[in-house]
Amino acid sequence: MKYINLKSNRGLVNKMADFILTKLTLEYDSVIEVTDCGKFFVINGMTNSKEVLEMSKIKEQFLEDNKELLIEFGYENVNVIDLIMYDVELEQKTDYWFTYYKTHRPSFSKEQQELSEHTDLNIWSITQTDTLNIELDYSERETSNLTNFTYSPLTTTSEFPYGHSLNMGRLHYYYSEYISNHIFTTIDAKKIDFKISTKLNNDEDFDIELISDSKLYSKEVIKSLVLDVFDFNLDNFKFILSNYDIREDLELPFGPKPWLVKDRIEDLIVF
Repeated sequence: MKYINLKSNRGLVNKMADFILTKLTLEYDSVIEVTDCGKFFVINGMTNSKEVLEMSKIKEQFLEDNKELLIEFGYENVNVIDLIMYDVELEQKTDYWFTYYKTHRPSFSKEQQELSEHTDLNIWSITQTDTLNIELDYSERETSNLTNFTYSPLTTTSEFPYGHSLNMGRLHYYYSEYISNHIFTTIDAKKIDFKISTKLNNDEDFDIELISDSKLYSKEVIKSLVLDVFDFNLDNFKFILSNYDIREDLELPFGPKPWLVKDRIEDLIVF
């Protein structure tokens, strides 16, 4: 998952997307995208909620709650264009791919977590692929020690999982991280690419895939282990999130998460 610095324009649009989402409540199927075009924000999105939000009031509350951050960016006055469509049926996807690492917050690699603590760089985001990709504010000048970086764009748009309600992939993201957090030690892996699916295959098993760097077990054995232990009942899993504020995804990315528990660890036995 991309690490996003809260104190950046990219952090701001994602924070606003989640803020608006909380006003719709997470039980609705909703996708909200916020784009910073410089001095005004375009709010796009779709939801199956019929209740139209009073965006002017939401904007004022968001501006008040984030006054210091907005002033730092020179956004003391912000205009908003509201393009949200209501009472729209969204297609819920069954399959998602996510990558996890053997760290205390599996969504982020050790390198992402370490670099996020470097306050000497004006970082917007950090993406871990085969290499570490750093997004810098366009004003950043000191890049001599960096090997792979890009500069921030003129317009910035929020992105998954921010602005996405539980049924629009966010629950799949949490649940696959919950599973991955369980199995790293058991399979002796440091990285897992996880295709989570709530769709059944011809064998009446969930059509999941797990690709890891484990040298102990094949991906077929690891897949069988996961299917034996976890039921993929995402509706039941929602109970774990009942008191969780989704805004903490961005505000406390490395903080405690209610789904990062190991309540099935005793059942993880490979024969």
